Amino acid sequence: MDFVGIVLFAIALYVRPQEFIGLLSALRPAQLSLALAGLGLFIREGGVSAKQLIRTPMDWMVTAYFVYILFWTPGSFGDLWGQIYPFVGFYFLVVLALTNFRRIYQYLAWWCGCVMFIAIMALLSLVGIDPLDSQTTTAGSLGRLTLNLSLFSNPNALGHSVMVAVPFLYFFMFWKRPIFVKEVGLPLIFLPMLCTYFTESKGAFVSGAGAIVATLAFGRPKWVQFILLPILAAMAISAVPLLPRFGEVQFGGGKARSDEAVLGRIEAFEFGKWAFENTPHGVGFGNFYGAFIQKEGELKARASHSSYNQVQAEFGYWGLLIFSGILYTCFHSLMRARTADDNEERVRRMLFCMLLSFAVSSWMIDFGFRAAFFVMVAMISAFHRILTDRTPDYAPMSQEQEEWGGVLGVAESKLSSSPTTAGVPAMTAQDYVLQRKVVRGAPTRSRQTFSAQVGVMAQKDQPRSNVGYVPAVRDDVGVVAEAAGAVPFMPWSKFRWYDAVGIYLSLQLVLYIRDYAISL
Repeated sequence: MDFVGIVLFAIALYVRPQEFIGLLSALRPAQLSLALAGLGLFIREGGVSAKQLIRTPMDWMVTAYFVYILFWTPGSFGDLWGQIYPFVGFYFLVVLALTNFRRIYQYLAWWCGCVMFIAIMALLSLVGIDPLDSQTTTAGSLGRLTLNLSLFSNPNALGHSVMVAVPFLYFFMFWKRPIFVKEVGLPLIFLPMLCTYFTESKGAFVSGAGAIVATLAFGRPKWVQFILLPILAAMAISAVPLLPRFGEVQFGGGKARSDEAVLGRIEAFEFGKWAFENTPHGVGFGNFYGAFIQKEGELKARASHSSYNQVQAEFGYWGLLIFSGILYTCFHSLMRARTADDNEERVRRMLFCMLLSFAVSSWMIDFGFRAAFFVMVAMISAFHRILTDRTPDYAPMSQEQEEWGGVLGVAESKLSSSPTTAGVPAMTAQDYVLQRKVVRGAPTRSRQTFSAQVGVMAQKDQPRSNVGYVPAVRDDVGVVAEAAGAVPFMPWSKFRWYDAVGIYLSLQLVLYIRDYAISL
């Protein structure tokens, strides 16, 4: 029930049926879905205890974020709590509901499905199938594609939200999949690209390019990344003149200020910098627009245009430091994690691309306090918890014992066209990969090894330590584990002294990019 609740929440968040079905609007489906998830947590076996709430570095940083906003930023406690308590619920309910890799995998599949629904509905509006009357909002945006829902009525918001489906579809339907699945995925992966193209969002193009580069390079050997990244960067730069509206902007030496859209963003960044440097704890949650008008006047009223700019203006130095720290801990966790099989690695790579896409998009759109941000961090925290709880000698069960994945949450055995013989199911893509997989030069691992999970094991097939896609990372935990002949799946289980340095440097990187953007 808890998992069903958070899936319904994802549907209410992205598909937003409450906006085009009047009855659902009165029922408040987002709140009902979270209530269902909360009820499911308390009635499930084992229930929920207080010690489960804060376990990972992401949990600590998000909790610090909420506490700082409630007790230090401008505004009364009651008003602030009324504004942020839904986000507290989003985060902790998703963390507690995603108790295993199967749930994270399928939740990502539902998330991808919701994003694809948005992309398809927007594209259909271009050919006259337009139940939401999106053509009206598209015309109001000078022909740039929109979807007439509150979250996507802005072409930039639509483009940034939809582009993340590209890496999702790649890992769901291309990476280590059989050929018939790739044939289905090939036309699908062009739909979010096409939708983003028609939004003519320059920021979404940049964010999408970053996500695609990460998709193709992340997890590969260092020498491959060294060769691949410059090639991909050169291809992306050469493709820029072909994209709509990019030829209108000239950068460097203040030339960007001749473009009205860029000028508005620079003015918003300048105000954010002023608020960051002149208000101890920012102008207050949700007060960017009002404070901008008060200082600059209505003729120059601007939105924040950036998550980082929104956070620095509304929450000040410490707010931006914590926000940067949340992103730092997410990247740190995913980069140091070790996975046991292809589907777990698939989850890790999708989460990384989702995170990178958000981090890049946040420079161009104000998603700093949206439910999608906290749900994303919650998924990464749940991923971190699962790997932290594993022993280094963990071995995944066979598919017969644990069927938890496939394509978009559907078992590949149900999609395969291969016949079954004598009641034995046809070999799936996962079976094929597991039988042939070689990890970092280690010997091929037979299927009998997996029977160790249930106590039936051939003597020659002892569980192999040091599984995973990522080389061992040496720290205090890792050194001890290596001495014992095993490497933990999550070497970074808690904050260490160097994390304070990493968070501070993350903040300095944000400030450097902000100052550079202002100087364009």
